[in-house]
Amino acid sequence: MTLAPCVTLAAFSPMRHSLGKVVATAAVAAAVPHEVIVGLLDRHAGRDWGDLDAEDKAANDSDHSHAEGRLFSSYDTPEHGTIWVITEDLRGEGGGPITTVLFPEDY
Repeated sequence: MTLAPCVTLAAFSPMRHSLGKVVATAAVAAAVPHEVIVGLLDRHAGRDWGDLDAEDKAANDSDHSHAEGRLFSSYDTPEHGTIWVITEDLRGEGGGPITTVLFPEDY
């Protein structure tokens, strides 16, 4: 998977968790406009998990997700299909959080 730097975090509304370093796969960076990516990251940072089922949303909201060090969002967009946003290493054990924006097929 090829990753590309994505956005400046100063554009976000108040975050409920740190996104850390933000990257996107090359496929997302090439196909999805910057403002769409920023909007999805803003939703993810604000704990809007998108098009997940109730069980997965509850898992993200639980302390268990933070203990596991991972948060996952999925957004169905009309022009670009499904886009995932994954934040890992919430506890900073691997150098701090990293958030990746990707298509499911990039996983």
